[in-house]
Amino acid sequence: MVSLARPTASRSSDPLTALWRRSKEAGALPILTWYDGADRGELSARTLLTWVTKSVHLLDSEGIAAGDVARLSVFRQRPGHWTSCVWLLSSWWAGLRVDLTGLDEATVEVIGPDTDPVDSPEVLVQCSLTPLATPCQNPVPGAIDNADVLAGPDDLVTARPAASGSVWLRGCQEWTGEQLCSVVPLGRAVLLSPERIRVGGGELVATTLVSCLLGGGSLVLVESSDDVAAITTQEGAVEV
Repeated sequence: MVSLARPTASRSSDPLTALWRRSKEAGALPILTWYDGADRGELSARTLLTWVTKSVHLLDSEGIAAGDVARLSVFRQRPGHWTSCVWLLSSWWAGLRVDLTGLDEATVEVIGPDTDPVDSPEVLVQCSLTPLATPCQNPVPGAIDNADVLAGPDDLVTARPAASGSVWLRGCQEWTGEQLCSVVPLGRAVLLSPERIRVGGGELVATTLVSCLLGGGSLVLVESSDDVAAITTQEGAVEV
């Protein structure tokens, strides 16, 4: 398979500005690549930003406000899936605090295909986690199907992230925006193997994605594979 050259975009001070700039500077090049067995998905910066924009429009239409908590159960269940990354960035774009622990009271919860919500959030989004984000086969009553996001508008919404001193991400530790924006920038394609994802979970995926956005690199997520080394070579990546 012929792979497009990886981007060498300039560095940015925060991941959201970085995504927007990348969509302008190297919009067609891959920024997030996902593998699960024989399945492969590739999101360019432009495509990723479109997904984020449509997801933020959904949050806005449901009355979710900056400062609310987004419980990303999907990120705990499938941290290596590209959809989890979309909802991470969408939540930050909308000014939400992301909870990966399941312990915080949340206004919105995002779950996978075969999972019940932790409690009764005001807004529940269910994702099929299929390669092409097709509709859920067993929808939870009252849940919004993530596939419906695609029908929403794609007019860019101005990012409204929480203050840099506020908590943006709660996992094994709490990460403020300032701490996330201070992670080491990564300027090349990096790969997280199934074992690394299993051990590090959503927190590792989130911080590595931020590093790639800040440094102009790209992230390859491998949920399962019989030959991670071959994927690493094909994608021109280095394992981290």
